[in-house]
Amino acid sequence: MATLEKIRSRAGVLVAVVIGLALLAFILGDLVSSGGTLFNQSQLELAKINGTSIAYDQYQAKVDEAESLQKLFSNQGLDEQTTVRIREQVWQDMVRTHVMSPEYKKLGIEIHPDELFDMVQGRNIHPIISQQFADPNTGVLNKEYLTAFLQNLDSDPNMRFYWMYLEREMLKDRSFSKYSNLVRKGLYATSLQTDEAMKDRYNKVNFDYVVARLSDIADSLVSVSNSDIKDYYAKHKNDYKQDESRDVEYVLFPVQPSEADVQAAAQAIERYKTELAEAAEPMQYADLNSDTQVNHNYLGVNDVPEDFRAWAFEAKVGDVAGPFSDGIAYRIARLADTKMRPDSVNARHILIVPENAGDAAKAAAKATADSLLAVIKKGGADWAQLATRHSTDPGSKDKGGDLGWFTDGVMVPAFNNACFEGTKGQTTLVETQFGYHVIQIVDQSKPVKKVQLALLERTVTPSNATIQKTYTQASSFAGQNTTYDKFNAAVAEQQLTKRSANNLLRNDRNIAGLTSPRELIRWAFKAKEGEVSNVFELGDQYVVATVRTARKEGIAPVAQVAQDIRAKVLREKKLALLNQRVTEAIKGGATTLPELAQKLNTRVEHADNVSFASYTLPNAGFEPAVLGTAVISPEGQLSAPIDGNSGVFVLSVTSSNIDVAATNADDERDRLTVAYQSRSYYEVFEALKKLAQIEDKRYNFY
Repeated sequence: MATLEKIRSRAGVLVAVVIGLALLAFILGDLVSSGGTLFNQSQLELAKINGTSIAYDQYQAKVDEAESLQKLFSNQGLDEQTTVRIREQVWQDMVRTHVMSPEYKKLGIEIHPDELFDMVQGRNIHPIISQQFADPNTGVLNKEYLTAFLQNLDSDPNMRFYWMYLEREMLKDRSFSKYSNLVRKGLYATSLQTDEAMKDRYNKVNFDYVVARLSDIADSLVSVSNSDIKDYYAKHKNDYKQDESRDVEYVLFPVQPSEADVQAAAQAIERYKTELAEAAEPMQYADLNSDTQVNHNYLGVNDVPEDFRAWAFEAKVGDVAGPFSDGIAYRIARLADTKMRPDSVNARHILIVPENAGDAAKAAAKATADSLLAVIKKGGADWAQLATRHSTDPGSKDKGGDLGWFTDGVMVPAFNNACFEGTKGQTTLVETQFGYHVIQIVDQSKPVKKVQLALLERTVTPSNATIQKTYTQASSFAGQNTTYDKFNAAVAEQQLTKRSANNLLRNDRNIAGLTSPRELIRWAFKAKEGEVSNVFELGDQYVVATVRTARKEGIAPVAQVAQDIRAKVLREKKLALLNQRVTEAIKGGATTLPELAQKLNTRVEHADNVSFASYTLPNAGFEPAVLGTAVISPEGQLSAPIDGNSGVFVLSVTSSNIDVAATNADDERDRLTVAYQSRSYYEVFEALKKLAQIEDKRYNFY
């Protein structure tokens, strides 16, 4: 019985322990799960602005919206450059929103619905509305067009999508305008500022000066110790603040056609030549087999490629010439046709564009064009009046449809052929991708012989074997040279060309000479200093890179900036020696500038009409300390030695004057006030942006 009780008691403890462990596991599991979620949230943080975390999906949603708008405007897909530009625009917009919104809230800046209505349809139309809904011919707001657009918002999702975008932009612009106006209205120039500005601008001095130049002292005469460098660094640490950046070195392995690739292209072009000579439709055959687009136009002498020029105008239709090679491609051509055609035509047209892509709209546009053609052919109609009233071509309707003179091949094919294959005075109707054109040929130049060439090109491109061989070479280089020293030794041994990209920032996207190097830049910020990359495929070349220098954000370490500090300390010591030399010369009896110049083995220079606002000193360059001293010095006295950018100066003012005709306190006060206020729009935002402590982590995602 006692044993049984012990078992039961132990079982109770065991159950308690098991339950406790189960509960602990449950709690820990929940914590781990929660921690995982928190971790994921941290991983998905794209930025932090003004203390607000911006998630990747939040940013990407705005990017997607902006891309949709761009596609709506352009009616085509987006290339990489456009996508990058949109991302940057969205980022800048998010920064502005998160920086400015707290300021608006503090000041109670809001936009009332009545104010929004006034911006759209009231007396104070916003510039966005004026621009987007302007008459293309006059540039003035078309209120009928705007009203019709607003009335149809519910019938077209794209129209509503676009309108919501315009509203947001107007609200953001008006809010910021209100804020900046509050700041701007508080900025003005005081009387003291006005007086000082007038002195700076209109007080002019003429003076002579002598300079003991830094170049007079050889570097070898001045020593800079490590202690000097450390002392300078300790006093000027804030001068060496830096962003996180990388210096990268890399070698290229271009994928270039081998001799075997050249031979393969030559053999292919010979096969094409035989088939082109036998083709029933030579232009179609060239279209299907050429590596470049085939020109179907009839060409004059100067338009035919030089290799085929002499042959094309002597050959018979069906003859084949070539191949010709420029080292990049092989070309053959068959003379498909010849015609007598003018080089240029003077024509006018009336363009009728269907209201939409539907069949009914196209039929209605065609009927209108047919009616106009019939009226014109009947005679007596005023062409210019018809064009002004009916044509939808903004470039010609106000000119009576006149297109002037244009050369063969400039217009789209159907329009072009109607003009160049028709006769002077002929009126005809053609359809193009733009709509229906009623065309009249006003005049033509004298017809000349032109040729149509089925020109087939075979580009010499690297084969898969060549590509693989180049990749193997690059991969072997990267695999065998895994440190900075080995990388450089291999470059020298294999006589490769090494290139560099310096001061790369995390969000940079370009390196001169490389195609889309974003992945290389992202790698550089994950790699350690001296690390060598794997192979990057960038365009038509493989790249292997190494991080030469990895800089952290903050104060640069002394070793990194030692060379720069050495140069500055060297300059300071030279200035000290020159200052001592000048001071000793003055104490030694040089009481005038000519005497001082003689002792220093230099000459006296002169400067006229110098003010505090001047930028440069004649024969010396940018010397603000000298200019500042000159305008406050009394006439006829030698100044104390002045440490300048190019040496140590001593000056003596010979005369001074005030440009009385230019002085006007009211004008100067207005000028200063306008200058202050014009800077506020940009500088206020920049100041708030600095205070916002923006953490940009886009580099983790793009």
